[in-house]
Amino acid sequence: MPEDKNKRPRSHDDSNLFKESMMGVTRLSTDKENLLALKTKPKPHRKNFSSNDHQAILIHDTNDIRSDDALFFSQQGIQHKLIRSLKGGKLNIDERIDLHGLTVQQAQYALSDFLDHQLEHAHRCILIIHGKGTSSHNNHPVLKNLVFNQLKAHPQVLAFSSSQVRDGGTGAVYVLLKNQAKLS
Repeated sequence: MPEDKNKRPRSHDDSNLFKESMMGVTRLSTDKENLLALKTKPKPHRKNFSSNDHQAILIHDTNDIRSDDALFFSQQGIQHKLIRSLKGGKLNIDERIDLHGLTVQQAQYALSDFLDHQLEHAHRCILIIHGKGTSSHNNHPVLKNLVFNQLKAHPQVLAFSSSQVRDGGTGAVYVLLKNQAKLS
């Protein structure tokens, strides 16, 4: 049987070999137990978000979206890295639309046409400015609710998230559209 060159030669007396190896090493003296072995693992805790938090929340009753609520929606299977890039405003915005000042019906048609146009041109990331709706009745912004409902229902919308402050904050959303090149 060939001898393995990487193996150290074995001593018949491992105890003596260990003692020889440890010559000159000073033993630490302590009366304390191994504290690392006694530490318990920290328990994860869940944060409860209230509607006043400026965190991304998913609203179930979409007519209850308030002016300062951050919006987020994602279909199943979207990569976490892509979602982080979308939320962080790190994706290139291909086009944008501003719905300020439009009626609900005008905004609905404008958004529908805008989405169709973006899909025809194979755009992946767009910005929709809906406004915060701070002057809306009972702090329930009409256009923000409309945009949320329309985007969530659109089959070509993979995800959307309230934008970074530089792009409008909670008054705008980044939208990730399906890659039309893959669908052709």
